[in-house]
Amino acid sequence: MPEQRMYHAPGLDLHELAGVVSDWFQSQQFETQILEAPGGGLVVQARQPETWRSILGMSSALNVTMTRQDENLIVQMGAAKWVDKAAVGAVGLLLFWPALIPAAYGAWKQKQLPNQVFQLIDQYVATGQVPVIPPAPAPAKKAPAPTAAPAGLQCPSCGQPVREGAKFCDNCGAPLQLNCPQCGQALRPGAKFCDNCGAKVEAAA
Repeated sequence: MPEQRMYHAPGLDLHELAGVVSDWFQSQQFETQILEAPGGGLVVQARQPETWRSILGMSSALNVTMTRQDENLIVQMGAAKWVDKAAVGAVGLLLFWPALIPAAYGAWKQKQLPNQVFQLIDQYVATGQVPVIPPAPAPAKKAPAPTAAPAGLQCPSCGQPVREGAKFCDNCGAPLQLNCPQCGQALRPGAKFCDNCGAKVEAAA
């Protein structure tokens, strides 16, 4: 079911308000259009760009209908199909006006957009100025999968894992700091060749 609010707003310019709502949607990266509502008033339709719709599966438009009733402003909000103004003439809009889609409105409410639009209108009616509304929170991004920890160092004598910085293997007691027999340069644990002179390193017995 659509949500409705009534505001006491004598002298309010509907076209200006519709422009404010449309501009706000566009600042949130939505496509918008302003239509004449059946029976008077204006409708701002907003929908996500095609790439967003394909990702999030939200093909409906959010309708913000604004009509006058004496000195009051009636604002209704609901989800409906996007009106293709290029394919439907001005008279056709009255005949083929899209019916509201209650189930789709639930998806819009989850994004907190209806609440933000009502907040925008609340502040505009109260102050007559264009308010600054913070953008809706972006959907939480999935945390990147933890990368596998690099394989630990191995003892050159027994092949068992050893902790980094250890001087002796805690499995066999062999010294982990070996020197190249050719040049005397310190060797990394598990090295098969000296990275200083290239001499082959014989595995410890």
